[in-house]
Amino acid sequence: MQTMEESNMAEGVVESKEEMKKNMEKKKKEQKEDVIKTQPKHIETPTKTTDESDKTEEVKVKLTTAREDTKRKLTSAQEQTKQKLSSAQKETGEKLTTARKGAEEKLGGVKEGTKDTWGNVQDNIGDFRDEAAAKFEEYRKESEKEGRNPAEKFISDLLSGIKQTTEGANQVVKEKTRAIPINVPLTDVMESDTTITIISDIPGLEKENIDVEINQMTVEIIATYKEKQPLPSTNFIQKERGHGVVSRLIELPSPIDIEKTNANYKNCTLTIIMPKKEIDVTKITIQE
Repeated sequence: MQTMEESNMAEGVVESKEEMKKNMEKKKKEQKEDVIKTQPKHIETPTKTTDESDKTEEVKVKLTTAREDTKRKLTSAQEQTKQKLSSAQKETGEKLTTARKGAEEKLGGVKEGTKDTWGNVQDNIGDFRDEAAAKFEEYRKESEKEGRNPAEKFISDLLSGIKQTTEGANQVVKEKTRAIPINVPLTDVMESDTTITIISDIPGLEKENIDVEINQMTVEIIATYKEKQPLPSTNFIQKERGHGVVSRLIELPSPIDIEKTNANYKNCTLTIIMPKKEIDVTKITIQE
């Protein structure tokens, strides 16, 4: 027979098994709940309303229209650019063609002109050569008649021509010089506030051969050149120094004081200093 103590022990074992079973079931349940909690929840997509759908369609239509419009404009711009480029290329080609033709025509004209000119030059050279040959033959025959060779005759004729040319030039200079009137003696007239001064070059004379005649408004200078006699046992080969009387009449810009005028002759220069005459001022009475 079991004792009381053994019976109690057996009941305790049975209760422990029951508790273990409950605990196991409890743990399984907790684990299952944990698995469910860790799983992602299903998110429901809210359905769009009718207004939102209409707006979306309207935006799509606008985008499509804008895309088509942009494509159409781009195509039009490309076509216009192609047309302009083609027109510019055509115009440039035409201008180049015209310029090329003009240049070719001018070049052709220049070539023809050069050809004609060169032909004329060649003809002139040929004529000159023939003429030179004919003149040389004539010159040679004249030299033979004179008993000289052509070189001697050429030098002689050249010197003779130079001499004739020089004599002709000298004659022309003499004739032109005679035609130019020269007032002698050469004279300068100067005026200041108080005086009038005359300076005259009179070379080759003594003061005894110079006369000065003055009035209030004019001055006359008279120079007398005597005839030069040749040296003993000589003859003139060239005679340029003349003889006779030369004079200059000089009009004064204002009246002078004759009594205070003075003159001197030194180093072939005559200097006359004439004070201006003071103008008399008379005070008159105004009658009633």
